[in-house]
Amino acid sequence: MDRSTVVAATITALRQEAEAVVDLVVDRIVKEIPSYAAVPRERLRPGVAASVHDGIGFLLGDLTGGGCSGGTALDTALDAAAVGADRAERGIPVEDLLHAYRIGVRTVWDRFAEEARRNGADPAEVLALAEKVWEWADGVMVRAAREHRRVDLEAALDAQQRRGAFVRALLSGTLDLAGLHLQAAAFGLDPDREYVPFRARGGRDAREVVRALVPYFPHTAPPVTLIDGDVAGLFARRPGGGPGGLVVGVGPAVRLAEASGAFERATRALDTAARFGMDGVYDLADLGLRTAVVAEREVGEYLYQRYLAPVKAVPDILRTVVTYLEGGMHVEDAARSLFVHPNTLRNRLRRFEELTGADLRDHRTLAELWWALAHQRLDDRGWRFRTRG
Repeated sequence: MDRSTVVAATITALRQEAEAVVDLVVDRIVKEIPSYAAVPRERLRPGVAASVHDGIGFLLGDLTGGGCSGGTALDTALDAAAVGADRAERGIPVEDLLHAYRIGVRTVWDRFAEEARRNGADPAEVLALAEKVWEWADGVMVRAAREHRRVDLEAALDAQQRRGAFVRALLSGTLDLAGLHLQAAAFGLDPDREYVPFRARGGRDAREVVRALVPYFPHTAPPVTLIDGDVAGLFARRPGGGPGGLVVGVGPAVRLAEASGAFERATRALDTAARFGMDGVYDLADLGLRTAVVAEREVGEYLYQRYLAPVKAVPDILRTVVTYLEGGMHVEDAARSLFVHPNTLRNRLRRFEELTGADLRDHRTLAELWWALAHQRLDDRGWRFRTRG
């Protein structure tokens, strides 16, 4: 018989022993790929069998010009998609999925090539057929990998959404204790361990903010969510200097059951630092009276009217007072900074006291003046105070 007849007879013989080849492929996959060891053989075998029969059908169809004689190309695509989806649901990486397909194709081809040589097939014809088989296999693997990635992505997005919902409920205090413990365990958090609730903001995409904070999260799947555009969640530890370009408010380290109260403090710290145009990581203790300045707007407006409004029309006096206070209340140092004589500086300070009734030697006055200046700074940053009445 001619060479093509030899190849056809070899493929037909291979088809008759297909079930034994399937078992061999299954054995090799389980042995070579650790992630497949947990898949029951009865679950693994149907997909392998479909692929082996499709491959043999492709060999026969290519030889006769009939395509996949064991089934349609759509059947092959559906088989590959089903296998890809199943392996993704079982947590098998896409790299291992492709490795398994290669084991199957190699096993079938090696068995065919061995018989073809024994039957005296034309090497050139066998080589040409090999190129077509691997081209067909590439298409099958692409379909399987595409479906694997689709299922994997959907699962990841679903997990991310569930994790985000859990973090929002945790930070808002809407979880009961039983639900908290159950969901915390599902997301890899220890209810008895202390975490640092935080809220972060920056002039960048939320994903970039999360990437900048990765070193401080408890594990690789960060417990974070979005709250009104801010990134919020839990740190394993408080950041040191913190990433540049971000303002981060943190609460005290607490157990999960106390996270909502600590998160409220983190929110206040973020709001205060952001209003003052500060970058970095802050808790309420770091911000001191700035938090009160933000919260007590009426007090700030009163002190502004008391100490700053009277000298608004004489900026040299106000600038002198600010320089004097920022320089540690040293007359000579402040005078040098302003390029004026010390007596000129003293006269300006005296004029400030006359216009406002303030006593710059009184510590209470100094504290109130600082508050007024802080309030003015917020006003200059776009905070327009409006009295009620």
